[in-house]
Amino acid sequence: MVNEIIPPFSARNRGAAAQIDNQCPESTRIGLLYLVRQLIEVKYVEGWKEVKTELQRIARVLPEADPAYDPSPQELLLALAWDKVLDFCERLYSHLAREVSYYDHDLESSVVVTPKSEVQGFITGELQRLFLEENLAFEFSGGVVRRRGRRHTATQIARAELALGDPRFSAARAHYNKALKFFRNVQPDYENVVKEAVCAVEAVARVLFPGKGKTLGEVVKSVTGSESGQLPKAIANTFHGLYGFRNSGDGVGHGGADGGAVTKEIAEYALAVAASQIVFLADLAATLESDVPF
Repeated sequence: MVNEIIPPFSARNRGAAAQIDNQCPESTRIGLLYLVRQLIEVKYVEGWKEVKTELQRIARVLPEADPAYDPSPQELLLALAWDKVLDFCERLYSHLAREVSYYDHDLESSVVVTPKSEVQGFITGELQRLFLEENLAFEFSGGVVRRRGRRHTATQIARAELALGDPRFSAARAHYNKALKFFRNVQPDYENVVKEAVCAVEAVARVLFPGKGKTLGEVVKSVTGSESGQLPKAIANTFHGLYGFRNSGDGVGHGGADGGAVTKEIAEYALAVAASQIVFLADLAATLESDVPF
């Protein structure tokens, strides 16, 4: 089982910086080279020769086409197209990873010290950590590189994180960060993604509209109406809908709830919608503030 990957301080402190998409920075490649060296040192990968052969195959370098051209693994990795680097990450997991064993002469058989599954678990965790450190718009799980979320989702998350920088929203920010962590973790917890995302919206609503209710449903109901500065009923229903799923989704809210299973797609939808609702509530409250005379 892979332990939860905690992003380093630099990643946690990055704020609303956009994730890196459709590129693989040199710093990421250097970090990957350090990982490969570590894997070779602990014998999780056979050696640089095998790594170089795999990189040449991915780069489609003709074998022995020019004896004078003999690039190092480092040169090959630094020159690869960005998406081919991610191909290499998958091959590192599936093809280059190997079990660690030794031959016991007394038993006259091989003894496995570290099974391949454990080696692959280690590689998964280290690649996921590298992707988080580099703020890539990807995650590594199950031996496959996947996008963390659609570009639209990433954009809405960045806007919400900017809004949540307001010191008043410390509780909401903690909830939303939990939702992101549950979504991006090596072993995602989609039910808790929904729960924490909605809790973040609720925390923002209670701060912005004090005395209007203790729950998100109560707050939204109290500010719904047709007057200027109020929530039109149709828009209010979008808040009630997500809040209702928070209370009725399978494994999300109350025990025994049967409101439907939470899939990855639904979890991502909840993240994006919650982000939009947070930004909208902040904008709505700003329009209700009295003008400050100068």
